[in-house]
Amino acid sequence: MVQTDPITIATTWHALQRICREMRQHIERTATNVLACTLHDLAYGIWNAKAEAIAIPEGFPCRLVSSSYQIKAVQKQFEGRIFPGDVFLTNDPFEAGAVHLPDWVFVRPIFYEDEIVFWTCMGTHVPDNGGALPGAYYLAFDSIAEGLHIPPVKVMERGELQEDVLNIILSNNRLPDMMRREIRSLIGSTTLTEQRTTDLLKRYGKETVNACMDEMINRTEKAVREKIAQWPDGTYSAEAQTDDDGAQIGVPVTVRCTLTIIGDEATFDFSASDEQVKGYANMGYSVTQSMAVATAFMFLGSDLAAYHNEGSLRPFHIVAKEGTVVNCRPGALVAAAPSLGGAKVIECVMATLSKAIPEHALGSYAGPLELMFIGPDLRTGQLYVDISFCPDAGAGATYGYDGYQCFACGASLGVVAKSDAEEEMVRFPWRVTRYEFMADSHGAGKWRGAPGVHWEAVNEAIDCTSNMGPCDGWHTQGQGQLGGYPSPLNKANIRRGDEQIEIKEPHISMQLKAGDIFVAKSGGGAGVGHPEERDPEAVRMDIKNGLVSIEMARNVYKVSVDPETLEIYESATQKMRGKA
Repeated sequence: MVQTDPITIATTWHALQRICREMRQHIERTATNVLACTLHDLAYGIWNAKAEAIAIPEGFPCRLVSSSYQIKAVQKQFEGRIFPGDVFLTNDPFEAGAVHLPDWVFVRPIFYEDEIVFWTCMGTHVPDNGGALPGAYYLAFDSIAEGLHIPPVKVMERGELQEDVLNIILSNNRLPDMMRREIRSLIGSTTLTEQRTTDLLKRYGKETVNACMDEMINRTEKAVREKIAQWPDGTYSAEAQTDDDGAQIGVPVTVRCTLTIIGDEATFDFSASDEQVKGYANMGYSVTQSMAVATAFMFLGSDLAAYHNEGSLRPFHIVAKEGTVVNCRPGALVAAAPSLGGAKVIECVMATLSKAIPEHALGSYAGPLELMFIGPDLRTGQLYVDISFCPDAGAGATYGYDGYQCFACGASLGVVAKSDAEEEMVRFPWRVTRYEFMADSHGAGKWRGAPGVHWEAVNEAIDCTSNMGPCDGWHTQGQGQLGGYPSPLNKANIRRGDEQIEIKEPHISMQLKAGDIFVAKSGGGAGVGHPEERDPEAVRMDIKNGLVSIEMARNVYKVSVDPETLEIYESATQKMRGKA
């Protein structure tokens, strides 16, 4: 047995983490798809020869650990036909455990001394994958209509691009030139990983590096078990709903979870969730597992945040009955797996763990208000697909802290970024005219949720389509915790001259005309703790910053403030709070 020392283990561990971050930096420098290079809608990492996660420092929760499924699918399908320099591509949600069809995952084996030592993956959401609409998939009536299905295929063999395979794929894509560039960028990030890990193997040797990886997994498992052992044994339940599934408008879809903690293990059982639905809110088991464990990791403490690997997964058990919305059968629609069903998995895990360990309670994030505009750009003469997270509000409160403001998409747990308004206007024919926080738009609490966002933009191109399939929170609210208020509802409308068209059901696509002004008003995150327990000085500062009105301060937070000087009326406040 190879003996390892603490310095070599630490050096190897941090080297693998650094390599993963270099993968992301490579995409930032070389990709042109805004989802990849600016929004960081990415998932990447390093796995060992057995497809066990070794380094997954960050990534979209729905893909954080699920890439192991794509690696295993490649191993199974290409057994005996995997060579140095090979790169595989898949987006298959059913046979390869991908999230949904727009998520393309590139898988590379890394050989050393004629043996696979590592696997690396880089995945992102591409701007088009065929389907009913450019860049979209929400009008599909079956899985084929959602877009091009790509089972595990070799796009590079022994270092040579397989042009025949790429031509088939790109012939079914509305943005083939962009995607040809993106493919080279994504493959390039895996090439970088191959170079860096090979350098590591040359430095320490294969046996030592393998021994270090085994030790990393064992240490992480031990650390995670120690954390879970501090949680109280018991059973805790929660449920969360989407507005609907996109097909049966107005019929909510419910995800249900029961958490059981026994000793140093935790089981999240989603078996009581709704049966799989006709619309696009379904997800495969890999998505449910990845979403659940990524959320649970947040309750383990920041000291472990950057070090999760296969060892982190072993104390957690994710149960999801086949045929339900959280473990759908092949052929189900899964386009909104991350933003609808997946977001509800996150909400359920947050709610159950908030009950189990209230000193770490998390309020639900704001409902996603993700916009997608699709049409011709007169400036370039080409199709554009604008997927904007800018109207998204932000996080729910955390015990002890207000919600983090203005990150994109609660289903991403803050990993996905927003583009600047200036960048969006350069890339797409929409002129942003308003982008600001709104008063009284959060879930109140001792610690309040992030405020909602008021976003407006003018369509400066010709007629286009608005596809709001990922949106939610028009009719259902995210949960507050420990007496905190839920997340407020989202709203949107279109101003067309003197006419104002209210968007009552975002899952129904709309046609927009040149000159239309799209107005989005997102509800903020949910609160934690009773609002009347909030520090009056914090309420006063929120009033000063335009986040809380005098009326909300008085009626919800029970704080009386002079409207002219913004000084707190101490006696009146004490009386309203029952402390006089």
